[in-house]
Amino acid sequence: GKTSLAHQFVEGKFVECYEPTVESTYNKMVVVGKDEFQLQVVDTAGQDEYTILPHSFIIGIHGYVLVYSVTSLRSFQVVKTLHNKLYESRGKTRMPVVLVGNKADLSLQSREVKTDEGKKLAESWGAIFLESSAKESQVTQGIFTKIIEEIDRVDNSYSRSTGCHLM
Repeated sequence: GKTSLAHQFVEGKFVECYEPTVESTYNKMVVVGKDEFQLQVVDTAGQDEYTILPHSFIIGIHGYVLVYSVTSLRSFQVVKTLHNKLYESRGKTRMPVVLVGNKADLSLQSREVKTDEGKKLAESWGAIFLESSAKESQVTQGIFTKIIEEIDRVDNSYSRSTGCHLM
């Protein structure tokens, strides 16, 4: 799901099949209002709760898009743990986060995480919550617009710097 979202954002197309990734980095220029931002998106390739976070996930990162699958309670649990690790590693400072429940286009029968559960978790973090489908370009683009807005809200920094590093 994370890799499909990254491909949709950067290349504007949904990739049905791909090799499981190791960490990949994508770059894309985004315009929000009158400002241009050079985003560097790092696809972390399936981090789990047992992974030790490298400093590259913390130092110099402006915002985080944390993604889980609405069809996997396990991925929802992993995203909670990952957020806690990031929060602890950053010294419990506020951090711009957008929580994304991906695969929202799939049938209700396949859903393991309800929309309300995602909303409540995001609220508890002070984060933005969205549900998406990597198949839908407009929704995917909106995720990255939201993280830029969230970086500005939390850090009041978006007018000072036009380069953002996202995970």
